[in-house]
Amino acid sequence: MVLGMMDSIHVGRWLEQFKDQEIDFVLFPSKKFRQIHPRIKNLLTSKSPMKVNLYQGKVFSGCYGYLDFALRVLPKKFLKLDMRYRALRRFIYKNKFDYIHCLEIQGAGYLLSDAIDDSVLIPSKIIVTNWGSDIYYFKEFKDHEARIRKTLAIADYYSAECVRDYRLARELGFKGADLPCIPNAGGFNLVTAKSNSLASSRRSIVVKTYGGTFGRGQYPIEAVREVLLEFKDYSAYFYSVTDDLLPLVLSLVTQFGQRIRYSRQSSPVSSDTLRQIFRESRIYIGCSISDGISTSFLESLVSGTYPIQTNSSCANEWVAKGAIASIIPLDADVLLDDLRQALSDDELVDLAQIVNLKLSSELLAFEVIKSLALQFYED
Repeated sequence: MVLGMMDSIHVGRWLEQFKDQEIDFVLFPSKKFRQIHPRIKNLLTSKSPMKVNLYQGKVFSGCYGYLDFALRVLPKKFLKLDMRYRALRRFIYKNKFDYIHCLEIQGAGYLLSDAIDDSVLIPSKIIVTNWGSDIYYFKEFKDHEARIRKTLAIADYYSAECVRDYRLARELGFKGADLPCIPNAGGFNLVTAKSNSLASSRRSIVVKTYGGTFGRGQYPIEAVREVLLEFKDYSAYFYSVTDDLLPLVLSLVTQFGQRIRYSRQSSPVSSDTLRQIFRESRIYIGCSISDGISTSFLESLVSGTYPIQTNSSCANEWVAKGAIASIIPLDADVLLDDLRQALSDDELVDLAQIVNLKLSSELLAFEVIKSLALQFYED
């Protein structure tokens, strides 16, 4: 059984690795959702050796996550017990699974650790996978630290995409076995990701534009404003723009017109469209106060786009492996300096493209990651 977010492309990409394997997956929604992600929906009806089924509740068939979302308008006194918690407890004690895999901690991990009765032995092996800031950020809060410890205490296996997070898991009491350190969303099709254009010939900047709790998209927005005044033949694409940062992006549209394009987090472009944008961009910028490896950072490596990423992520681990990138503090002046250098230095971005593509072929190709992911469910 896989506990995960049914509207997440990362869950879909994780499962797609096993399409040619005779593995039966049952998906249980770990959080509220509006709709099932198309990539997961396709797997539910796919005719392949792998079988994927969505948890079927007694009354609301397959809709526990959606019903949670729909009933959010009711007063809390009418929802004294979390539907998913109750349903999951019944489900895991009535069925035998070889594995119960929690695909992130704050939703799936907390849910499972709350559902398990300490007095009843579960025969399933439990895997907990760390996503992004699950431990790195949330361990700083006492209530979350306690719940993280509780989740890690029930885990037989742990996986993450940063070496950093394996160490943190041990510090928080994990005593099981480590699984391979690989990207949570699987590997990349390097044929479709590859671009024939030299990075130095490209005239676009692509920017991850999250705000909210973790994102600091306002930093690259202002840096791009500065450089577009100097580099007249460049444009920028801002993606996953959150509502809090939309006014800043719209001010750029007013100032620079068609040199600015964007898509909102609430209505994202397709993964294929975004991949094409990366292939056409000279530079990628991602700024946050906390992150894992950042799938966007990896996307920049495989597309030959020069990465500028804040050191709140573990992108530095990929530089240690040989990648060429700018790993910077969350500092507006440093960001602007590194952005100007990447716009001016053709040799830098072209060398980065060559080196990062070679590294990607060795460590990020779909088949490479898939071979490691298969170890998760070995008997």
